[in-house]
Amino acid sequence: MYWERVSEEIYLFTSDRYALVNSVAVVTQEGIVLVDALPFPEEAKQIARFLEVRVGADYHSAILTHHHMDHVYGLFAFPQTIDLVAHELCRKKLLEVGQSSLDEARQSDSTFAEVTLRIPNITFDTGELLLRAGNKRFRLFPLPGHTADNIGVFMEEEEILITGDAVMAIPIIADGDWAREIETLRYIKQLAPETIVQGHGEVILRGEIQIVLDRYIRYLECIHKKAQTALRQGRDRKEIWNIPLEDCGLERVPLGIASHRLHVANILSIYDKLRAG
Repeated sequence: MYWERVSEEIYLFTSDRYALVNSVAVVTQEGIVLVDALPFPEEAKQIARFLEVRVGADYHSAILTHHHMDHVYGLFAFPQTIDLVAHELCRKKLLEVGQSSLDEARQSDSTFAEVTLRIPNITFDTGELLLRAGNKRFRLFPLPGHTADNIGVFMEEEEILITGDAVMAIPIIADGDWAREIETLRYIKQLAPETIVQGHGEVILRGEIQIVLDRYIRYLECIHKKAQTALRQGRDRKEIWNIPLEDCGLERVPLGIASHRLHVANILSIYDKLRAG
């Protein structure tokens, strides 16, 4: 696990075991606000120990950007008494598939045996939610596309946007909606934050934000064209594995060996939806 300071009061933790997934801790006058958690128990416990030694503050609450397990599992390592805030769709999804997914993970990796699933107890389903913690204000609002339940966490005074997987080093829409993801990226461009903390990958600073978001939008437009072409030419689904990520303007380095698999899953998702009509 890696860590860095985004600002004096904001810590970023990045997994070195799974696709550079990020967790954020914000220190406030009323305690720490945690946004997401890393998937592997040992990394999550490292974060908890780090914050205990380095900050020594109690916890105010935790925010969950969406229901995917690489953002959820590590929450078990933090106090069970703190409020967990998310979109109502996230709560519903975790109640539907959370425990079965965890049981499956335990079967393939015994390290997940100690994980217990956390379910959000504070949710919103329309508009926005404003969370106050001491001297900090967190504006929570939908950023759908990667998933229907994905939310952003905007710290307006600092102009820092924590996006969950609405923004990540390779946009992923296999479990979501291609068109809504593009709309979300365009909305973030208009919001024009000073800093973006991606769900996976490095922090994006103001001078890079417009360029990077445009690159992600072009990627999504490209994979849609690739899927359309494959369908029009009658190509088999298996042939889509031969379409390189680099053909759509991104590199494999940010997310390592998972990059090509995630890229192919994107195209296949669009291909299947187009074929279904």
